[in-house]
Amino acid sequence: MTPLRSRIFTNRFRRFAGDTRGANLVEYIILVGVIALIAIAGFKIFGAKVRGKVDEQAGSVGGINGAAK
Repeated sequence: MTPLRSRIFTNRFRRFAGDTRGANLVEYIILVGVIALIAIAGFKIFGAKVRGKVDEQAGSVGGINGAAK
């Protein structure tokens, strides 16, 4: 490589390495991904219990509704 090409390459690399414009977006994407994984794990672990409670409450509301008629 000639000295001029070497200098041009070095300058371009420094500008590229110092550019942080997209860093925040990448951090937010990673954060959203981690939150999504935690939510999926929570649904897998507690999904059946929550479903049972919702069905239980729906049944009691249905019983109240049926008794009022």
